[in-house]
Amino acid sequence: MRNELFEAIPSHLDFTQVPDGNVDLGVTSAQLKCTTSACTYPPPLIQWLTQSLTASSPYEVYKTVNPTVTGGSCVLPEQLYTSTLDLPQNTAWSDNSDKILIFSCRIEYPDSTMNLTTSGSQPIKFAVRVTEAFLQQNNQNITFILTVNSGEPVTLTCVMGTSRPAPNIDWYIGSRSIGSGTSLTFTPSNTDHNGIIYCQAYNIDPNFKVDSNKPKLIVRVRVTEAFLQQNNQNITSTLIVNSGEPVTLTCITGTSRPDPIIDWYIGSRSIGSGTSLTFTPSNTDHNEVIFCQAYNIDPNLKVASNKPRLIVRAAPKILDVSPSYKGYAGQYSMIQFNFNSITKENLTVTARHSNTSGLIHQGIIQPILPYSIPVNSSQIPMPDFRGSISIGIMSENDFGPYVIEVKNIVGSDSENIQIIRQITPEKPSSFHATNIQEKQLSLRWQSGYNGGYSQTFIVEISHDNITWNNVSQVIAGNRDGWFTKVIEDLIPGSEYYFRLYAYNINGRGDLADVQLAIRTFTDVCASAGISVGGAVGAGVGGAVGGIVLGFIGAIIAFTIRRQLNGSKCSCLRSKMRTDDELHSYSNIEMNPQTVKPVYEELNKGNTEQRVYDKISPLEG
Repeated sequence: MRNELFEAIPSHLDFTQVPDGNVDLGVTSAQLKCTTSACTYPPPLIQWLTQSLTASSPYEVYKTVNPTVTGGSCVLPEQLYTSTLDLPQNTAWSDNSDKILIFSCRIEYPDSTMNLTTSGSQPIKFAVRVTEAFLQQNNQNITFILTVNSGEPVTLTCVMGTSRPAPNIDWYIGSRSIGSGTSLTFTPSNTDHNGIIYCQAYNIDPNFKVDSNKPKLIVRVRVTEAFLQQNNQNITSTLIVNSGEPVTLTCITGTSRPDPIIDWYIGSRSIGSGTSLTFTPSNTDHNEVIFCQAYNIDPNLKVASNKPRLIVRAAPKILDVSPSYKGYAGQYSMIQFNFNSITKENLTVTARHSNTSGLIHQGIIQPILPYSIPVNSSQIPMPDFRGSISIGIMSENDFGPYVIEVKNIVGSDSENIQIIRQITPEKPSSFHATNIQEKQLSLRWQSGYNGGYSQTFIVEISHDNITWNNVSQVIAGNRDGWFTKVIEDLIPGSEYYFRLYAYNINGRGDLADVQLAIRTFTDVCASAGISVGGAVGAGVGGAVGGIVLGFIGAIIAFTIRRQLNGSKCSCLRSKMRTDDELHSYSNIEMNPQTVKPVYEELNKGNTEQRVYDKISPLEG
């Protein structure tokens, strides 16, 4: 009986359903069928065997499957048997290794050592479940920190090694989904800073998802704008500051990371660095622009803030003022000086007497046009304005110390000055002539008050009492008293007119009250006879002017010439009087009644004959 049974064993097995080509379980499922080729009895055991691609590798039993009767024209108890192996899609090897195995089937009978195997085989590629993932950027693994720039696209890759089928990959920043796929290109923003970024992958079981490493995002935010603030208030087109007073500004750059590097400028001049700046403006900063410049990622991408114009308010500064000014009684004294004031608001110039209260003299202000100065004189302040203050000198109280003040909305500057009484010299007195000779004579006078300054006397000469020329000057300085000047190179027998005045730094004084008219002697003999006339002419001229001199001198000279006709020169000498005696004859009117007493007085003590009685008034 046993032998009969074994005689029913078929000679081979056949795959009755074989997939076309290699089967990738990561892509599709597979169903393998192994069928006995003939009716057989007893029912066999059909085993499914696997073998690696290496031909010499041993077979391994993958699975034993009880066959099913497939029918056929067999005589019972013989039957046709078929074993079916279903390999669903995504079937992985037991250890999730990357396997490609060759499947075949084998039939075994109980109590028999006879085995049959299929003549064919089928390669099967098993699925590989995702078990790990990690991030890369530019083929470089990302570790704990990923530094990116806000607003600049970033591409990352989720790397997982071998996996079948291709995994499903999702990307997250924190819990926020940002994309899917093996690669991700995203544009980070400031809100992503300090968030974690990662990919999450699965391919067989959606309940079995794998997270990649989770680096922290460091989002660098480039400085894109900056603006200035003062006391937490935005600065617009102008910034008003006071010269010499510290000012603190802040450069606001908004959100930026890392902290920006900030530099400060006035115009092109660097004045500091840092988020805040405290600087002390000066007058030279007026009308310049001030701004900050910031960068934090690329030094070639610097951002400048708004550039408000500096309006530097400063107290005025008086540049040049004389310590003293001239003052003339009854006139106006003009005080002029230059000053700087870059601040024009409420700009005034005034003067106030230091010893009196109340009256303030208002001045006028004139702008000074720009002018050229040497390049190497940049430290010389350039005046902006000229102040002019007119002060009337109406009384003695108007002379003396004054305070001039320039004032604006910021402050003021002042200087002390003096208005000094200015007068010209008083006119000289006792102007007369002495020692009259043929070619020279002496002029004498007494000085008046010099007006407080060095004075100089000017002697003028004329031949016709119309045209006058300077003949001499006497520098008196601060000396006063009597002065004498010898006038030489005169023409004998000629008539001259002389007048005198003094001047100082303040101007020319009045002429002396007396104007002299002198005739020089004509010859040696006449000098004795004419000496009386010369003396009288000098004395009377000093008293009553050139008209009296000319009249008396002419009468006396004419009379003496008549009386001495034919006489010797030594027979008659006139007595010369002193200057004091001559000076006593002032304010004498010119008439015949005054001539005689004057002549007699001048000839007191003479032993010579008095000639006046022989003179007829009509002969003069």
